Amino acid sequence: MMPNSPRSPIWKRSRLRLAGVALAASLAVTGCSSASNNTADGGDTGETLSIVSPDTGITWSLDNGFGGYEQANNLHATLVRKPYVDSAQEGAQQQDLYTYEPYLAEGYEVSEDGLTYTFTLKEAVSAAGNTLSADDVIWSFERKFNTATSVVPGVMAPSITDPVEQIKKIDDRTVSFTIPQAGLGATFLALMSDLCGQIFDSTLLQEHVTPEDPYAVTWTTENPNYGFGPYEVTSYTPGVQVVMQAREDWILGKAPIETVNVQIVADPGTRANAVRNGDAQLAESITPADSAALQDDPNVFIPEVDNPNTFLMMPLVTNKAPFDNPLVRQAMSYATPYEQIIESVYRGLAIRQGSGFLLQDAPGYTNEGQPDYTYDPARSRELLAEAGFPDGVSFALAVSAADPDTREAALQIQTAAREGGFDVQIEQMPASQFADQRSNHTSQAFLLRDYAITLTPPYELLVYTAQDSSNNFADWEFEPFYDALAAGNALPDALSDEAGQAWNVAETIYLEQSPIVFIAQVQPSVALASNLSGFAQRSDNWIDYSNFSFE
Repeated sequence: MMPNSPRSPIWKRSRLRLAGVALAASLAVTGCSSASNNTADGGDTGETLSIVSPDTGITWSLDNGFGGYEQANNLHATLVRKPYVDSAQEGAQQQDLYTYEPYLAEGYEVSEDGLTYTFTLKEAVSAAGNTLSADDVIWSFERKFNTATSVVPGVMAPSITDPVEQIKKIDDRTVSFTIPQAGLGATFLALMSDLCGQIFDSTLLQEHVTPEDPYAVTWTTENPNYGFGPYEVTSYTPGVQVVMQAREDWILGKAPIETVNVQIVADPGTRANAVRNGDAQLAESITPADSAALQDDPNVFIPEVDNPNTFLMMPLVTNKAPFDNPLVRQAMSYATPYEQIIESVYRGLAIRQGSGFLLQDAPGYTNEGQPDYTYDPARSRELLAEAGFPDGVSFALAVSAADPDTREAALQIQTAAREGGFDVQIEQMPASQFADQRSNHTSQAFLLRDYAITLTPPYELLVYTAQDSSNNFADWEFEPFYDALAAGNALPDALSDEAGQAWNVAETIYLEQSPIVFIAQVQPSVALASNLSGFAQRSDNWIDYSNFSFE
C-alpha cells in the first residue's frame, strides 16, 4: 500500500510533550481508558488500548543503550520483516522465523555469490513527514556504528562490521549491503528484520545535530518521533506513562487501534488484576502464578506458543572456582530439578525440549549425540568426586529482587542440589546490581530469564559465547567451540542439513562444557482481555501494537 501524502505543516505543532506530573508510587490503574470510545490523556478520541507494564527503562532505539524497546519497536520500521503465522493455540500467532516479507523495501535481490543484498525502497513517510531514501538507510547505520552507547556493532558482527565499506547507495531508492561470507546471509536478513535493522529519518535528525551530539542521539532521548513505524508518541512521562497515536500515513495503512496508553505499574499482581477487572486490556510481565490463575477466566486470554524462545537459564561463571572446572559444571547440570521448576514455579507454563539452547524447529536441526541432562543427584555426586570434591562444593547463586519467578526457582535449586552435593547460597540483590554482576562476571553463578532476538542457529550459538563480550554471561571462551562455529559459518547456507550437522557439533561442545544450564523455555508472561485479538509472539518478545484489534 502506498502512503498518503506527507503531513501538512500543522503537524509541526504536535511535538512530543514531556509531561511533568509525577504520580504516586501506589499508581492506581483506574485511570486507564476502556477498550473503545474513550480518550487517553494525550491522545485523540477513538479506540484505545490500555496497557499496564513494569518500568523497563524505555529506550527509543538500540543506539541509546540497553533498555525497554517495546515502544521503539512500534515507532520504527525495518526494510523487511518476519510474517506472522498461526500458532497451535487458537488466538495466538508467532513469527515465521526464517521467511522475510517486504516492509520499507519492495524486496531484495541477492548476487550470484551470495554476498550482496540489494534493497529497493518503497516511498514510505516518517512520523515527521519526510520520504524514505537510501540516505536514510546509510545514515541510520552510520549512527548505530558510531555512537558510544550503541549495542548494534556487537550484535551485527560478523555480518556487518564496517557500514562505510559494506553499505552502498545505488540511487535514491536503492541500497546494497555486502556481507563477508554467504553463510552469514540468513543471520543478516534476520538482523535486518529485528531491532538492528530499524531505519531512522535522517532528514529530521540532521536538523538537530551539534558538535557535541553529531548524530542527534541525545536529542532523540526526548524526541522519539523519528521513525517510519505505525505509531508516534504524543505524551511521555518517564516511569509513569506513554501515550502513542496511530499514524495515518504508515506504509502498511493505519493501525486498527487508534491510541495506545501504556501505564507503568510496579506490582505484577496489580497488573494482572487490571485485566481481570477490565481496567486494562493487556498486562505485561505478570507472574506464572497469576497466569495460571487467570487461565480459566472467560474474560482473559493467556497466550501460549509452540516454541517460546525465552529461557530460564543459570550461567556458571567459569573465571572462578568452583565452575572453572567443567566436571563441576556438568555436575550442576545433573543437580538442577528441571521438571520440578516447570511444574512448581511456572505452573506448567514452560516447556523443556532437550538440554540445549537452539530452537529445534530450525531447518536442518539435529540434537543427535548430545548430552541429555536430567535431575540425577547420584550422577552429580559422581562427577564432583571425579573433579576432586567428594564432600561437595558451596557457591553463591545471584538472583534479581525484581524477578519473583527466578527467586522461586532458586529456592527449588537450592533444595534439590543439596542432594547432588551442592550447598547453594542464594544472593538476592537489586535489579541494577544484578545487571552489573551479569555484565561484569563477578558472581559465581546467577539465574535469569533471557532470549536471543535473532534465531538463526549461528547467532544463537554466539549470543552468549562471543569473546570479550559482556553478554558472555559465563565468561566462557573455548577454541574448539569457536572452530566448530567457524566451520558452520563457512558453509553457503546456514539453514541446510549440512549446516545443521555443523551446528550440532558446536552445540554438543557447548553442552558438554556446560557453561550455562538451560532449564526451561518460558511461555509469554502476558494477560489479554478476551476481546483483544492479534497477539503475536515475536522473536524479540516485544508486543506489536499494530497487529491488535478489538472484537
